[in-house]
Amino acid sequence: MARFPLVAEDAVTDPIVAEVYAEIRRELGFGIVPNLFKSMAINPPLLRANWHKFRATVLTGRLPRTLKEMVGVLISQANASEYALRVHLHGLSAMGMSDHVLQDLVRDYANCPLPEREKQILRFGLLCATDPLQITDADFDALRAHDLSDEEIFEVVATADLFASVNAYTDAIGLEIDSLG
Repeated sequence: MARFPLVAEDAVTDPIVAEVYAEIRRELGFGIVPNLFKSMAINPPLLRANWHKFRATVLTGRLPRTLKEMVGVLISQANASEYALRVHLHGLSAMGMSDHVLQDLVRDYANCPLPEREKQILRFGLLCATDPLQITDADFDALRAHDLSDEEIFEVVATADLFASVNAYTDAIGLEIDSLG
């Protein structure tokens, strides 16, 4: 059971929460407001800030959302964060990724049937979240050798930061898995 109350959509009384929930339902693509955001509704300004950071990091940018969600899968798996892992896998499935690719991603991403450029992004994102002090100029050079711009590399770092933070938050509060269908 979550250590914070989950504010259901039909129980919202705060106008900031109502506005953010409407944006989440419209833009996220799950057809629901995930428990992650429902748990933040006890502090409407922080809910809004966290949603805006999520939106800016995951839903916009040069890198595709699917690739960012794959980074989230690897980070959540490395952190043994069950809530986040399940949500990322659901999101990828809802975006049309096959069960076969998802299984390969979880089992051994380095041998997953993905282009080498994407594997480099996944490796770098995982390293950013799990062992950032081990990142070297060679890691940046490897990404640039696959034609990633500084803006795209920044997106990988920002994605890793966001998902590592979400893992810590959801695990700390014991967040319940959403009913994702």
